[in-house]
Order: sequence, then C-alpha cells, then structure tokens
Amino acid sequence: MKNHYLEVKGIGYSRITLIIVGLIVLLMGIWGLIGTFAGVIDPQWHAVMKIVVGLIAIVIGYIDKK
Repeated sequence: MKNHYLEVKGIGYSRITLIIVGLIVLLMGIWGLIGTFAGVIDPQWHAVMKIVVGLIAIVIGYIDKK
C-alpha cells in the first residue's frame, strides 16, 4: 500500500527519514552546546560536529532529487 500524498508531492520516504534524522542530530548538537539538558555535558567539538552533520543531512534531504 503506497502513501499517495508522498507520491503526489514527489517526496520519498528516504528523504523524509534523512530530514527527520538531521533534525534530531541538530537538536542533539544544540542541546550539547547549551549543556543544561538533563545535566549531560558534551565536548564542544562533538556538539559542533553534530550541528554540522545535522545541517548537511537536512540540506541533502531537501535538495536530493529522485
């Protein structure tokens, strides 16, 4: 069974998944820089890399062609 809404809009499941994962990684990086989320301290370089990777995933998911 296919989802016709995604088919009409031309967005595949892999693109949506990549954008969602990118958003999650981006939020993890932002929370790592803030350092107040559940008392977890993340090294700054690690948080910055999460932000960069999250942004790259979002951009690729957005501009990726079929």
